[in-house]
Amino acid sequence: MKPLKTPVLLTCVLFSLLIFTKAKAAKHLPKADIVVALDGSGQYKSIQEAINAVPDNNTKRTVMLIKNGTYNTEKLIVPASKINLTILGESREKTVISYHLYDCKSEASGNKCPVESWALWKDNKELIRTSATLTVLANNFIAENLTISNTAGPVGQALALTLKGDKLIFTNCNILGYQDTILLGKDGMLNYFVGCLILGRTDYIYGGGIGYFQSCEIRSYGGGWVTAPSTPDTQFYGYVFNQCNFTYVDNSPRQGDDGRKIAIGRPWHNYPKVAILNSEMCEQMHPEGWPTTWNMTYAATSDKLHLYEYNNTGKGADMSFRAKWAGLRALSLEEAKSYSREAVLGDWPLALALKIPLQKNRK
Repeated sequence: MKPLKTPVLLTCVLFSLLIFTKAKAAKHLPKADIVVALDGSGQYKSIQEAINAVPDNNTKRTVMLIKNGTYNTEKLIVPASKINLTILGESREKTVISYHLYDCKSEASGNKCPVESWALWKDNKELIRTSATLTVLANNFIAENLTISNTAGPVGQALALTLKGDKLIFTNCNILGYQDTILLGKDGMLNYFVGCLILGRTDYIYGGGIGYFQSCEIRSYGGGWVTAPSTPDTQFYGYVFNQCNFTYVDNSPRQGDDGRKIAIGRPWHNYPKVAILNSEMCEQMHPEGWPTTWNMTYAATSDKLHLYEYNNTGKGADMSFRAKWAGLRALSLEEAKSYSREAVLGDWPLALALKIPLQKNRK
């Protein structure tokens, strides 16, 4: 047999590599019950249609794969009946769910703008209750490996997420906004974020729910407040940040933000509770941490506010100039044990079964 000529041989090799690469890519796509794809290669092009197709009150977990693309034409809701749903992006950076609704002074459109966008969703009262790109009412929801964004910019309240279900998990996600990025919207409900990037400027993690943030980047534009908690008096936990990285970013979409300090938060309602442990805090953090009581007259004097820090590093972690509030202090080693993932999330089997590795403490 004569040997193949070089051009023919090269063509065969390249063709084989192409087939192998495609097969490998297909092999690595996770198994899913439902596939959403803008190019028509899945069962649905619309994420909301796919959510609506999930069986109600299903005891088995439904996995929905969302292929790469920018999904920016729908304001999404996961109804309370769609329990045990996972939405899984093909790529954290390339699977993008976004919308642009924001709160405004327009009684004719329920104080939502743009008016033409509000008109598309106004008949669903729960969906339109906030400006969120994604509203989750169902329990045991998981989002993984994708980006969720509100692109309205610095125009007022413009949520990426409204969360009202219980035992919700966001892992390896980008959650992007400017004001009020994430609303933990129901007191006592558990929300677990791990390995996520959360971006905002004004009160961008807020509400009365319980949020545990593990190994996340909390990225701020200058001049604002990371948190605006409204923890009920009877609720032991509010927001816990463990082994997170609090960072600052230039080029804010709002003129005048760049170069200004970042506050840990400002109290909103009730008895705010925030604990930051084993985390890196950038030099742009406001030295007082909580520089304003924000019309909450008892914020500085009530020991029912629990604003705690423990074992943090970085120039912003210096507590020497923190606000002299009754409820603001460093935790002891023994007290810090009460803020472990297991302590906060309890016997929530789903979160613990994920076996997401924790970083070692810095000290």
